Amino acid sequence: MAPNILVNDGGAPARIMKIANAGADLDAGTIVEFDGTNVVAATEDLPSLLSVFGVLFVDATSGDPASVITGSGIVCFLKAVGTIAAGGALGHDAAGLAKAATTADERFAIALEAKSATHSGYVKAILL
Repeated sequence: MAPNILVNDGGAPARIMKIANAGADLDAGTIVEFDGTNVVAATEDLPSLLSVFGVLFVDATSGDPASVITGSGIVCFLKAVGTIAAGGALGHDAAGLAKAATTADERFAIALEAKSATHSGYVKAILL
């Protein structure tokens, strides 16, 4: 079960909006983009990183409206994969899951704690 995704907006201009219908069943905490028709999991290529606009606030069902957290400086839990260290830059994989960034160009967030069993499959992060 996912933790409460939004931890603190930190006074940042955060918005939770129903942007469009989900293009597939997606879990809360997934990094998402808009494909012109639907909200979909972000893909891994660099142009996709530039089109990332937020994180799913709650689970989304294909064809139903998707609630997305948008903004910078927001502390939230991201669905994650692989080893992530506290303070590490985060990018995302082809399924919209946070992962350790391999280049400065793919930074989307900074991990505020190491990925651990405490929040199984999630990492607390601040969005850039």
